[in-house]
Amino acid sequence: MAIIFIPGIKGSELDDSYPLDWPTRWGMKDMVIGEVFDSPDDLRLTDGRYDSGNGHWMQPTRIIRYAYSSMLGKLRTWKSPEPVYAFSYDWRKPLELSAKRLAEFVEEVEGREKALGRKAQISFVAHSMGCLLLRGALRVRNAGDPFAGIRRVVFIAPPFRGSIGAPYALVVGEKDGWFGTDEDHRRVARTFPAVYEMTPFYHGAAVDEAGHDVDLFDPANWQANVRDGEAFQPAFLAGARRYLLGNEATSMVDDATLAGAADKVLVLCGAGRPTARSLPVQKANRHNPNWFDFAASTIDPHGDGRVHFLSAAVKDVPFAAYAGAGDHALLCRDERVTNTVSLWLEGKRCLKMTRRGPDHPVKRTARACFGCWNGDPASFDAHIA
Repeated sequence: MAIIFIPGIKGSELDDSYPLDWPTRWGMKDMVIGEVFDSPDDLRLTDGRYDSGNGHWMQPTRIIRYAYSSMLGKLRTWKSPEPVYAFSYDWRKPLELSAKRLAEFVEEVEGREKALGRKAQISFVAHSMGCLLLRGALRVRNAGDPFAGIRRVVFIAPPFRGSIGAPYALVVGEKDGWFGTDEDHRRVARTFPAVYEMTPFYHGAAVDEAGHDVDLFDPANWQANVRDGEAFQPAFLAGARRYLLGNEATSMVDDATLAGAADKVLVLCGAGRPTARSLPVQKANRHNPNWFDFAASTIDPHGDGRVHFLSAAVKDVPFAAYAGAGDHALLCRDERVTNTVSLWLEGKRCLKMTRRGPDHPVKRTARACFGCWNGDPASFDAHIA
């Protein structure tokens, strides 16, 4: 038996394998304070797959310790002698490619376990984009029975139906630990297919002046100056639709498949941080059609600042959220999150771990458990501890 951990976007270091000394082009310093030494253009992709320029060839290496060492350390201590493997991947590239690599990695781990005389049964823990990647790998690995040979799975803050942060990164850019300036970030990020694969598509994710849903997989609905400007890639939106909503061998397993394996699957989120729920799109703006009005986004506390519950929750699948667990990137450092993951992988139910206050008795009289989400957003509060 073994556990495989899959980090989120920006969660794997990228080393440049072209120079003989393999310098790190993306690491913890870059994640925390922004691009430090090298030009952000070093990470630009051509055709969404290949590093631009002859002088660079990026390879994923270690996962970011600051974000994930607490989780892996806890699992390796609690689950010993069961091994916990970390899967790193190039988070810039199409998830379809990384899903194939993950499926091969799973096969390698299964072979390793058999060779060591242990059961070739795998559990998974995935965070953020890693959850999208895992759903694709499950289908690549066994399209007929994606959960065959799998014990349990935990999806942490999964942007299953995207995040408004993705179009924000492509349109406006951001400074919180990407590549320096807004302009540099959005120019480089537009060459990353994986960012497009977090395009939000849940009901109400993007709405026009009449309140109707706007399909952001259709490039015609994007802000005109971005759609017609530098580096924007309409083909990446088509690829995102195929991966997220398609019925191909390399598409994600669908929600019904997750619900069918609900006894094995847990969706675990952070709560209480202002999170964008709905993006107004000014279709009638005559100066710049389809203006993305991020400043007027509907915001509520049903999320971790990045991923809203409407994106993460799956009907008829166990759903749990912890208030005050920290922001999206650091959820795997919260002790309630790490403890819940450990207990779930042991085959136990998902307990509501509430911090004790002065009014709580010395001994707990009863322990409540999280249940499956019923599909009604009005019930989200019942899933928060």
